[in-house]
Amino acid sequence: MGENPGVVSLLYLHGVGNGDPRDAWRRALDKALQDVGYPGLDGVEVIAPKYPDVLRTDDGDRTIKLPPITAPRLSAEEQRIVRRRVERATAELETILGEPVPASPVGVTDSFAPIVLRVLRQAHNYVTKPGIRARTLRMVLDELPEQGEIVIVGHSLGSIIAIDLLRRLPPKLTVTGLVTIGSPAAHPNLHEDSDRLEMKAPVDHVGWWVNVWSNGDAVTGLRGIWRHFPWALDLQVGLGLDHRTTTYLRSKPVATAIGRGLFGSLGKEIAVVEGTPDVALNSLEVRLALWLAYAQFVRDHLKGATQERFGAALRVVQHEVLERLIENYRTDDVRIPQQLLDLRVSPDAPSDQSLPRPKPLTQLSKEEAVLALVALATANPVRPYEIDVPDDVRRQAFHDLTVWMGLGGGLGENLHIAMQSASKAVYPVDQWKLWVGIGIGAAVLVAGPIGLALAAPAGLAGGAAIVGALSAFGPGGMVGGLVTAGAITTTGAGTIAATLVSSSSTAEDVEVTVIQLLTAAILRSREGLEQDLGVWLAMSEIQRQTGREVARLAAYSDEKAPGVEALRRKARAAERAMAYMVKNRLVEGLTDEEPKGEEPFEE
Repeated sequence: MGENPGVVSLLYLHGVGNGDPRDAWRRALDKALQDVGYPGLDGVEVIAPKYPDVLRTDDGDRTIKLPPITAPRLSAEEQRIVRRRVERATAELETILGEPVPASPVGVTDSFAPIVLRVLRQAHNYVTKPGIRARTLRMVLDELPEQGEIVIVGHSLGSIIAIDLLRRLPPKLTVTGLVTIGSPAAHPNLHEDSDRLEMKAPVDHVGWWVNVWSNGDAVTGLRGIWRHFPWALDLQVGLGLDHRTTTYLRSKPVATAIGRGLFGSLGKEIAVVEGTPDVALNSLEVRLALWLAYAQFVRDHLKGATQERFGAALRVVQHEVLERLIENYRTDDVRIPQQLLDLRVSPDAPSDQSLPRPKPLTQLSKEEAVLALVALATANPVRPYEIDVPDDVRRQAFHDLTVWMGLGGGLGENLHIAMQSASKAVYPVDQWKLWVGIGIGAAVLVAGPIGLALAAPAGLAGGAAIVGALSAFGPGGMVGGLVTAGAITTTGAGTIAATLVSSSSTAEDVEVTVIQLLTAAILRSREGLEQDLGVWLAMSEIQRQTGREVARLAAYSDEKAPGVEALRRKARAAERAMAYMVKNRLVEGLTDEEPKGEEPFEE
């Protein structure tokens, strides 16, 4: 059974009760698969062992031994590879299954208590009596093929049995995916005296694991299993108080996950899209190219294992960003430049395979490049992954980037100096690595609708589509930060200040954004470029609004109230930056020197 190449079998493990002798679960799943667009179960080899009699016995016979563990122990390097592979598959599945239902209380009635007790009692019987556990597992293993691919679905107690099986399967049998539904595995007492909790990390021969639980199913403890099995994807659904397997199997997320395991994706992961050749990149696309080029220059200068890990993370981020952007473009019928399509990558390619590089961008002037470069300099190029990049590597990468842009390596060197100067001016204590490494600054200007409103410059073709594309990445996303950081203008000063002064922005957010603004001003000065008055006005507005809020709140608040102190800290960041700008004559006509002579003031 299940040994035909390319054919995936289905193993269904029932919970407590009589084992569903009429196979109602099968009819429910067959229809649900077709409802979500997959073929039904016709043609699928289904393995559904029945073991209710074993679960009901009081067999304490310890002479029946548990099946041996067949999964090999992995080296640290092998485990790292498996973890990344499973994470990529899980992330794709998470996108396909959609968001979990919002957490909401569903009353668990007294009439439901006997069901919970019966499930937990039989589950406790299984996990505390080695003879019962051994007989059950051996019965299931006897029905499995020696090799091939299977999808495992475990309901209720069947999910516990499925977990026990994972490391005891035939060595040549691969689990495409594990789907557990209505699982009581969150209850810690069910795992006493077992080796189940040794699976904190992914198993080599298991593609992915999704655990689905209903917000009213008391058997699950009204929670997922992440605490015990961190690599499982927990997904909450709204099925009320129902614990029945048929109810779970009819739900769209469960049917979709099982269908994906049995039949693959409903669409190609990287669809063939026709690009538009010889079309100039727009503002968003230029910043995408800058980001990719910078990230690859960073990778070039890293060493050893850090370089490999950074490159692997970049491959995943590059894939996700481009695919989501292209999908938004297609939805809004926006033309897609061939240059963009040429940068697409597969996240499953070998880590040592080179990434496609964007063509050199030589159309930006220094004036146009300043804010885009500052945004890059204060961002984490592989967000959301966190990999420490040494300061000298960033400096070398910016030198290479500005040469690649046709603007000369001196611009990159000046950017590095400007960032250090701005950081020291705003932060008396050196926190360079803290805020640059985390990339806080990339998040600030895209917080909420204000940031997105600034994202599409007036007259830019496809502006609405670009805003839609950015919203898909979420506030603080890599792309959103790069675009909106380039929208700091005189007219935007008030809205930027309002966003930063609000309680939703932390003092750290304001400090890092002020550093961004000051870095841009210092860089313009070092390069002999005209200053943007919007930088000064934005800081002035931050100072004004925070000062007013402090005055309003301090009238009744405690002297050291946290909210008031946070506002004062925001104001200090702007004050320090403005003092630096005045002292170093970064704003024409402003100086801290005393006026000389007796020249009269003329109106």
